[in-house]
Amino acid sequence: DAKRPACSTCVRSHAHAVSHAPAGVEVPAVPECSYDEIPEASSSSSDGPKSRYERLENRINELEALLRQKDQAEALGNGGPPPASFFPAPGPGHHYRHMGFADYSFAAQAYPTPDAVGYQTHIPSPFEARIDSVSPTGFGASSTNSPATGSGSDGLVWSSWSPKLPKPELVRHLVDAFFSFHPNASRLFHAPTFMSALSLPPGHAKFPNPAILHAICALASLYTAAVTSPPRLNPEEPPDELFRRRHKPKQGRVDTFADTQADFARDSCDEQWSMGENLFEVLQARVILTYFYLAHARWSEVYLAASTIMRISVACGLNCCAPFHTIANSTRPLSLLPRAETTVEDETRRNTFWLAYCAERLHGCGNGWALCLDDMDVTQLLPVRGDQFIQGSLVATQHRQWAHSKDLFHNHPDDHTDSFTLYVKAVMLLSRVKNFNLRFRTRQFSGDPATMPTKPSDPRHPDDPRTTAAFMEIDDFISSFRASFPRHLNNPIDGDGTVDWHLYTACLVPHVASILLHEPHADLEHGGCASSCRILEASRAILDLVYALTSTSYDISLLDNFSTFAWFLAGRILVRFLEAAQLANGRDQIPTLVNEITYIRVAIAKMGERVPLAYRYGKMLNDFLVQKCGEAHAPPVSALAPRWPIAPVPTPVTSYYEAAEGGMHFDSIACGRMGMPPSQSYPHNP
Repeated sequence: DAKRPACSTCVRSHAHAVSHAPAGVEVPAVPECSYDEIPEASSSSSDGPKSRYERLENRINELEALLRQKDQAEALGNGGPPPASFFPAPGPGHHYRHMGFADYSFAAQAYPTPDAVGYQTHIPSPFEARIDSVSPTGFGASSTNSPATGSGSDGLVWSSWSPKLPKPELVRHLVDAFFSFHPNASRLFHAPTFMSALSLPPGHAKFPNPAILHAICALASLYTAAVTSPPRLNPEEPPDELFRRRHKPKQGRVDTFADTQADFARDSCDEQWSMGENLFEVLQARVILTYFYLAHARWSEVYLAASTIMRISVACGLNCCAPFHTIANSTRPLSLLPRAETTVEDETRRNTFWLAYCAERLHGCGNGWALCLDDMDVTQLLPVRGDQFIQGSLVATQHRQWAHSKDLFHNHPDDHTDSFTLYVKAVMLLSRVKNFNLRFRTRQFSGDPATMPTKPSDPRHPDDPRTTAAFMEIDDFISSFRASFPRHLNNPIDGDGTVDWHLYTACLVPHVASILLHEPHADLEHGGCASSCRILEASRAILDLVYALTSTSYDISLLDNFSTFAWFLAGRILVRFLEAAQLANGRDQIPTLVNEITYIRVAIAKMGERVPLAYRYGKMLNDFLVQKCGEAHAPPVSALAPRWPIAPVPTPVTSYYEAAEGGMHFDSIACGRMGMPPSQSYPHNP
């Protein structure tokens, strides 16, 4: 601060040295300020370690100030704004602080001029920071430049940055897309904490786990044109193929950017789990991988990934909460994780469990296989509201609902319910339906009174499950769930066209649950069949939600992947009714049913322009329609616009989706179209 005869820093340092001087060490009576003085090469043998340390710290402060002045002068001389300081003066008790890459990138983006974006410094930096290329045309790979040279390009790359990760600029872009367009992102992570951690040096203990970053890069590829995403479907490949990778060698397709990042994430998770390290971060990364596999209809990988996240959740003790623990003595701890230190950490763990639970349950709706965790073993609190989570508010246990609360499906306290809470409850309702269908015969065989018919059996349906107490209980849950939504959560689409992703799914679920529960018992040839009426009513209720959604400007590809399954299920039911109408020569019903089916096909096709899972469901529905009703009632749906990115790329990068679908890697295509030599540094999987 240039005070004379001694600056404030030297005064504080002298006072500290006097009070902490080792025995036998003489401390000068007054501060010896080294301001604007070049220290001698060697210090006196009588100087104690504290004194020498203070001298070095003072000198560092001086050099930092000179560097800041030099940087600002150069920036102004080039016509650009003063850059954010890379080396701010240390505060009391701190010897070094560093803003990190994110702060620099934000500063550059705030001034979109060539000079500002291209600003660079050639300074040796602590924390192994260096200046390297993160230019727009460098997306997709780590730098090929030597850490020692910097090669005169622009931007900042840490020399400790993982070579398997994309460059920091692209990682930040993909992370931004992930948090902007995937609603579960802000529940799986505490966004302010995560974004702050992303600004730290890669070697910092709180820097995001590499497995998480790889998984985010893979999933976020759906939302941007900066990287390549896997193709939707090869014409020779069945749309319901379980083991897609066995077709890959015949197709001659190389891994895209998203494929490679997903593989890196999986390998990193496997390695860390085998070492017993970062178990919770491994769980979070695997949840994201489950979303990735599902979005790309990689069914076998989805099944394994969803099963794995449930088993990890159990081992981490996230499926239960005190006091609902086992009463048995165990040689193993109830949880492999240490106790959460903060409210945010505790609620993040709880949210992660519920997201894992929802992913596994929603995937399970499409198959007849057993689930990985019994609902009786889920004794966890429901998540807090989103605003409470962001603020880190502590919500007392006595004011919250449990997963095993008896009034779960018809009581939704306003103070503790938001759309995500209803989303979780809706998935739990689907789980009840799935388990009922899966276990009914076993329960009846074992003599469970709830599965014994309470009314005389219909001759056409002996031992009709619909007359059992268990069936009627679940049917009542379905009916009361949607009707009991709080008034402020009654409509997933606001007046301005904004769509609440979680609430939209929660509104779909009761109709899907009705179809799953009643379709096995529906007799479409019998006009008085109650189950037939229920599934037709549910299908048209789903269609109404499709109408409401497509009447807005909302990008439907941002919906939960379960929405596509719900639309497909409704379309399939309508196809069954169309077939029945054809057989009964019901000419009045046929045009209406064809129009309804076509509208659902168009909506699924529109979503399929971005999401491969939707594309496959569209193909499956079309095949089912042709099989049941003939090609005459399966007119081609209108051609839709190409799949463009929804995340604006802050660089001159254009869309490369078609190149990806043709099997060409982003690096060579991008560089070729931009007149650049392709990078050789990005690891391509064979």
